[in-house]
Amino acid sequence: MIETHQLTRRFGSRTAVEALTFSIPKGSIVGFLGPNGAGKSTTLKMLAGFLPPTSGTARVGGLDVVTDSLAARRLIGYMPESVPLHPEMRVREYLSFRAEIKGITRQRDAAVDRALELADVADVAARLIGELSKGYKQRVGLADALVARPPLLILDEPTEGLDPNQILRFRDMLKRLGAEHTIFLSTHIMQEVEAVCERVVIIHKGHIAASGPLEEVRAKMTGASATWS
Repeated sequence: MIETHQLTRRFGSRTAVEALTFSIPKGSIVGFLGPNGAGKSTTLKMLAGFLPPTSGTARVGGLDVVTDSLAARRLIGYMPESVPLHPEMRVREYLSFRAEIKGITRQRDAAVDRALELADVADVAARLIGELSKGYKQRVGLADALVARPPLLILDEPTEGLDPNQILRFRDMLKRLGAEHTIFLSTHIMQEVEAVCERVVIIHKGHIAASGPLEEVRAKMTGASATWS
């Protein structure tokens, strides 16, 4: 579902990520693990078409994210670390607005209803986003990523800032969504990867440190810290 080759991004003289080569199989839940500042968000932004690579290539569903950007982005539901919600809008109104932007003209109400249910926010559909808790806001962000029914979800630190109960609830949702979507999620917590992921890509200082099935990578990384800060 995702293939990168020598993917690199520089900001002036600083290299954020360098020569990343990895693949994400269709139908899998894959963790993108690394400390803060390792290059996770930069990589996800390139995959989602929000940031062009300096060099190298990335493909989503066989489509180049630069030369076939619009077609590639139609396959992706992207949830950034800080979800840019509109606090003055009601949840259903916001999701309908986002669905329209994403080109859903037919059966838009049905698409919104599905996203509300999958992200477990149907009970707050009529509430103002600005009045919601952090956990609900995160789930509204997930509903936004889901509303166009993309085959691939790219989620950047989706449980950051949530309390333990909210984290468990979010992880349960991800497991259910994995039945229909390929999921690539970033985190700096090994326990989160172990809870929901089948495979892992580990990044450190902008370079791939390890990649593959979780059990194989864990065996190779025995003794590594479970959490970076």
